[in-house]
Amino acid sequence: MHVTLQLVVFHDDGHQETVTNVITLTKNHQHIEHLGLSLAESSHLPGTLQQHILHPQVTTFLDTHATCPDCGTLLQLKARGSKSFRTLFGTCTFSSPRLEHGDCKRRNRTKSHTRTHKASG
Repeated sequence: MHVTLQLVVFHDDGHQETVTNVITLTKNHQHIEHLGLSLAESSHLPGTLQQHILHPQVTTFLDTHATCPDCGTLLQLKARGSKSFRTLFGTCTFSSPRLEHGDCKRRNRTKSHTRTHKASG
């Protein structure tokens, strides 16, 4: 028997974004001790699921913060780095763009910033 656990991500407006196969298991049902999840499968599953959930959340977070909150202009990419996010099920690393400030902020602050700094700090 094959069992596939899928994660379906929906946007806030109800539009389906992605269907991801999180894990596919081949289960033997010949002996009672093979029923259900094994210890190895149950240990692996939460971390894998967390990575698949975190990725679209980070992407959506970055997309919603890609414009200047004061003037609404699209922020330009200055550099690309990575951030680590510690969770209960392990550390996940994701891409973290460094963005220029909008024109309204350039003269008052540093030249660039990263939106994921507040989320991971």
